[in-house]
Amino acid sequence: MARNPVSKAVARISKRYFPEREFILRTEGRVVYVRISRGIQFAVLALIFAGIGWSAYSSIGLFASERIIETKDESILNARLVYRNLLSDVSQYQERFTSLTDELQKNHALVLGLVQNNSSLQENLKSAESRLQSQRQEESIILAARAALKKKLTRIETDMRQMNKHNFNLRGNLSSITSNLENALAQRNDAQMKVSKQQTRIGKLETNIEQLHEAEIESIERLAGRTQRNIDYVESILKRTGLKLAKLLAAVTNGKGGQGGPFMAISPLTDPADRLKAGLVNLDITLDRWDAINQVFNVMPLSPPLDQFSISSHFGKRRDPINRRWAMHYGIDMGGVLRTSVYATAPGVVRYARRKGKYGRLIEIDHGQGFRTRYGHLHKILVKRGQKVDYRTKIGLLGTSGRSTGPHLHYEIIHKKRSINPWRFIKAGRYVFQRQ
Repeated sequence: MARNPVSKAVARISKRYFPEREFILRTEGRVVYVRISRGIQFAVLALIFAGIGWSAYSSIGLFASERIIETKDESILNARLVYRNLLSDVSQYQERFTSLTDELQKNHALVLGLVQNNSSLQENLKSAESRLQSQRQEESIILAARAALKKKLTRIETDMRQMNKHNFNLRGNLSSITSNLENALAQRNDAQMKVSKQQTRIGKLETNIEQLHEAEIESIERLAGRTQRNIDYVESILKRTGLKLAKLLAAVTNGKGGQGGPFMAISPLTDPADRLKAGLVNLDITLDRWDAINQVFNVMPLSPPLDQFSISSHFGKRRDPINRRWAMHYGIDMGGVLRTSVYATAPGVVRYARRKGKYGRLIEIDHGQGFRTRYGHLHKILVKRGQKVDYRTKIGLLGTSGRSTGPHLHYEIIHKKRSINPWRFIKAGRYVFQRQ
């Protein structure tokens, strides 16, 4: 039965690019042959692609979380602006209410004065009526003595006409006072209705402000909780490196030290403004700690410098591979294929890029915050002194220059002039990729 053309093409490609390989390992005079089949090579290639995929996914997730934090910060700023505008509106309404109250008091005093004037006019009217009655009695007497007092009667009639005119004027004044009083009462009723409407509107505004405060407090608490979870996660990774996190953060914050954690008030705060202020203070402290931890985390060399390697010599005390004497090894030796790509384990600046004694071709990168990495026994150097490199920048090729028994990379991590076991950093970095 003829084979499928696709199967034939795959077989040709696998034979051409993935032939069975054999490695010869020499250890203390013994020679061991290691055979690597096509299946193992395919599996290693699949692991490489999987690692690249996880790296891309983690970078996208980190960028998305930063965008979410920026969006929350903009929402908090907009809410503050709305809150300030509402406070200014409330102050304007209070001033207007005060002015209306003053006008109402003035109108009330005017009404009292009109009432007093009305009572005095009524008393005058009664006195005028009593005088009119007495004069009528006198008129009957005058009529009885008409002949004798004719001149006096004429004068009295004249006085009566004047009194009638005065009475008519008093009645006109009384009607105008009554109409003014009715207008004043109507204005007072209108003012009371306006005041009740303003009080209702003020109550609604106060309710809206309280709801806005509650929404702001809830957003701030969610943001603080999310930031605190990120801080706890990153701190757990940094502790795996064996370094003291408190000293690292003290160096970043100029000795002030970091603080954080969820806000726990000594006594419950009932005023929304006080709760909002306390939440903002707590969020500010948490974000300061998150910034300090990020400054340390972003410069720490947590990834391996090789994609494929085997540890041929660990950090610490060991027998020298050449003279077999006990010596201190300040890095790890990572075995690999000659001319394999060597990558920068964190962003930084190249401080050394040339031959250096028994290190052979050596590259030293300063990552900041006291961290430096060294890459020795290189076959070729691809960067220059003073050059800025990013994370996973290709800086050289694996070799066997200097004091070396075979192709490998001597990898060191130095923090403030003290050598640290690089394997702890690589294991911490693997934990990061697994969680992501």
